[in-house]
Amino acid sequence: MDYNKEDTKGVTQHWMVFLLGLVSLLLLFWGLGRRDLWGSEGRWAEITREMFLTGDFFHPTIGGEPYFDKPLLTYWLITGVSALTGTLNEWAVRLPSAIFGFTSIWATVILGRRLWSVQVGCLAGWLLLTSYGVLFWSRTAAADTENLAAITLCILWYWVRRDRPNFKTFLIFYLIAFLGALTKGLTAVVVPIVAILPDLVMEKRWKALLHPSHFLALAVALGIYLTPFVYASMSRPQDYHSSGLGLVFQENILRYFRAFDHEEPFYIYLYAVPLLVLPWAPLLVTSLIGLLPIWKDLDKRTRWLIAATAMIFLFFTLSDSRRKYYILPITPLCALLMAVFLLHVIHDRAILARRWGMKIQKYVCMGVIGFEIVLPFILLILKMRNSFGFFVELGVSGVIVGGAAWFVKVIADKQSQGNHWPTHDVRPIAGLIATAVIIFGGFFFWQQPAVDNFRTERSFIEEVKSQTNGWPAARIGFFPKNDAKLLFYLDKSEPTLILKNPSDWDQFLSDGQPKLLIMQSKYGSRVPPDYAAILRKQPDIAEKTEPWDSTSSRKNKWVAWFLNNERNQVSLNAIDKDQISNAN
Repeated sequence: MDYNKEDTKGVTQHWMVFLLGLVSLLLLFWGLGRRDLWGSEGRWAEITREMFLTGDFFHPTIGGEPYFDKPLLTYWLITGVSALTGTLNEWAVRLPSAIFGFTSIWATVILGRRLWSVQVGCLAGWLLLTSYGVLFWSRTAAADTENLAAITLCILWYWVRRDRPNFKTFLIFYLIAFLGALTKGLTAVVVPIVAILPDLVMEKRWKALLHPSHFLALAVALGIYLTPFVYASMSRPQDYHSSGLGLVFQENILRYFRAFDHEEPFYIYLYAVPLLVLPWAPLLVTSLIGLLPIWKDLDKRTRWLIAATAMIFLFFTLSDSRRKYYILPITPLCALLMAVFLLHVIHDRAILARRWGMKIQKYVCMGVIGFEIVLPFILLILKMRNSFGFFVELGVSGVIVGGAAWFVKVIADKQSQGNHWPTHDVRPIAGLIATAVIIFGGFFFWQQPAVDNFRTERSFIEEVKSQTNGWPAARIGFFPKNDAKLLFYLDKSEPTLILKNPSDWDQFLSDGQPKLLIMQSKYGSRVPPDYAAILRKQPDIAEKTEPWDSTSSRKNKWVAWFLNNERNQVSLNAIDKDQISNAN
């Protein structure tokens, strides 16, 4: 044995693990608070803000209205960050997601190292870190990476304690699962069981589950899971008409078997999974193509990995309610699958698939670099030059990010010419990963914030806030519903009003004080007839429109009118519909 070569290999492995940790910290945590809240992020921010206002951390609300659609633990994590840092802002709201994204990556590394090798675990960590879906949701205020971390940790714990099926093993498994369920839902319990089921069946380990210690551990963990819901139900205020356990049943069980929304086609995950693991979709597909024909020649743990991945895919596909990101928990197993295919499986029948996978992956890499470099010309074609500052910043960023990615790829390719790769075909993976790191770093640290600077919601609500400074919340009304992001940035200590029907409008305007009405343009036709004359005049405050805004996006823009003492009694039939349309 050549000990010097073994020592060099060990040093290289430790260096790659250290580098993975450092890059993970940068990609997941750097610049978390630079962007304004978007989409559903507002719900987590506003619910947490209102919990601090009311002192009630068991009955989540948005604008004073009950909102128990998600369990409580995610909000508590944000409140913990806020209490420790003394601030509640975009960074504090997103920090738990980044922490649990980091946890998911390292649980994947340890799982790969335990079942196959240090190299497999490390490569799987790199592939997972540079998968767009994991990076995106780790930098987004939501419960998805908390759910992802719980599922990955459960699978890891099973393999750590697989040969010791005792009370401690069962209890910790279920505690992790049910704590995950307290962030997003019962998928944190079901998906790990689905994932380990192939090993339980193939190795006949399911018999250990019949031991009383298993049922006792399940009962203890289930009791801990139910405790916040039971307390919330017992302490529920009279005007709080929302049940946490009722919504658990509705959102997790009823929705699975009979969707009431999010009804996507059954084949959605056939393209959703490749999208989540971008840019590694070609490598994932060719890994499956290379591994499935040699199923019988694979070791038991690799067969488990393929079966577990298939079971998770089947579980989400069979659900009646589907969305692209629901299947995010499959991504760690996909990363492991690709790493095992590249580094662990050395089989003559897999060579061609591996060669084609790497070749296509290199083309994708070069295509992304090329796209970044020609981005200024793409912006010219899209007429983005009409907004000169946006055009220059985004165009320059593309050239610099693309050039940097190419430079780093060349260096990484030269450094990977050693003999520590199992086959010559695998050597380019280092350069491809380096390219993905630079591309995603440039996107999340520079390009995404640059695009975010041209979002218009924040400037709209800041103008509303400045013009209603000192106003009580009761003088501001939303029609026909409010928006969590706007409420968070408006930062009122009392709930604003929601004008759902004509009687709400009557009450809102009955005291003769000046009021502010806020709505999205698309709801103009739904204004009650007695107040439709409001639409005849231009809004006093309007969200800015950009040249690239589509017709549908313009209809989603926010507008606001100051309403004085007069009540406009105008029949809808007397209003020129063309005028209403133009006002919108």
